[in-house]
Amino acid sequence: MKIYPDTKVYIFCPHNSVSGGPDALHQLCHYMNNGGIDAKIVYFFSGVTQCAQRFNKYNAPIMSYQDIEDESKNIIVTPESSTCVLHKYSNMRKCIWWLSYGFYDGLRSGTGRAKIRFKNLVKRFLNIFRVKKKYQIIPALPIKITDDIYNYCGSQYAYDKLKERGYKNVEMLVEPLSLDFIHEGMEKNLSSESRSDVVLYNPAKPSKIMEKLLKRQDIRFQPIQGMSLPEIIALFRRTKLYIDFGEFGGPERLPKESVYNGTCLLVGKRNAAVNDFDVAIPDKYKVEDFNNEELVVSKIKDILDNYDRYIKDLEPFRQKIDQLEENFINDIKKFFVKEET
Repeated sequence: MKIYPDTKVYIFCPHNSVSGGPDALHQLCHYMNNGGIDAKIVYFFSGVTQCAQRFNKYNAPIMSYQDIEDESKNIIVTPESSTCVLHKYSNMRKCIWWLSYGFYDGLRSGTGRAKIRFKNLVKRFLNIFRVKKKYQIIPALPIKITDDIYNYCGSQYAYDKLKERGYKNVEMLVEPLSLDFIHEGMEKNLSSESRSDVVLYNPAKPSKIMEKLLKRQDIRFQPIQGMSLPEIIALFRRTKLYIDFGEFGGPERLPKESVYNGTCLLVGKRNAAVNDFDVAIPDKYKVEDFNNEELVVSKIKDILDNYDRYIKDLEPFRQKIDQLEENFINDIKKFFVKEET
C-alpha cells in the first residue's frame, strides 16, 4: 500500500482491554511512527483520546473517531474481531489485521463462536453508548471481504484459512513480543538448578484437560494472572514449564514469552499449534491426544525431570522469537511503501 506524504493511518483498537491484541495494535502504531508513517490509535467509537496506561511505552498518538478524515489517501486498520467498523468508511483504503482466526467476527459456527461474537458486540455497544455528544450506530454485521481489502495475518494459521477462502491481498505480518520482553532480552540462564517444578498456565484459556489437571495433587500449577509484565518475566525465569491446551486461534503470546525466558513448552496440537511456523517446536511437545490425562501428566513429569536436556530442543524457536521485531519492522516497510512525491 502506498503511503503518501500526507497519508494518515488510523488503527482501530478496543478500549479498556490489556490483552495481546490491543498490545499488538499499539505496537503497529509505534513501529509505523518510528518508520516515518503518521499512524494513530482510535479506541473505536468511544471518543477516548488518552492512551491506556499499560501501553504508554509505545508513545502511540491517540485520536477520536470524530477527527478521522475519510479520504482515499488515508488507511484504516482494524482487527479481525471488529471488521464491522469498516462499514462506516467508504473512501479510505481498508486493512484487516488477523491477529487470530478464531475471533473473526464473521465466523458463524464452531465451538464458542457465538459467545465470542456476542462479547464483541456487547463491548462495541458499550463504547457506542459512552459517546456523550453524538451516538454512533454501526452495523453489527462483519463487512464482506472484497478484493480491495488488504489482509495481514499474524499467523500461518490465519494465512492458510484466508487462502482457503480465496481472499486476495493476503500477507503475513507477525508482531513481535511486547517491548518489556524485548528490552529485557532473551534469558540466557537455562539451568534447572535455578528453576522450580511449578507448571505455569493461562487461566484465561480454559480447557477440559486443565480442569482435570488442576484437581491433581502430584503436580503444582500456578496461573499467570494479576501480575505486572516484570513479575511475569521473573516468574518465567524461575520455572521450567508452561503448558497450553486451549484453542490456539493464533500463535498466542504467552507461549512465546515463556520460551523466550527459558521455560519448556507443552501444548495441545490443534489450530495454530499444528503447523511448524506459529508454534515452532518439535512435534513431541505438541500433544495430539491432549484430553488423555495420563498421557499429558507423563509428558509434564518427563519434562520437569529432564529440563536441562529438553530446553535445548527449543533453541531454534527462541532464536526465531528473538528475530520477530526486526522482521516486523522490515515487513511494515515492505507492505506500507512511502511515496516521496
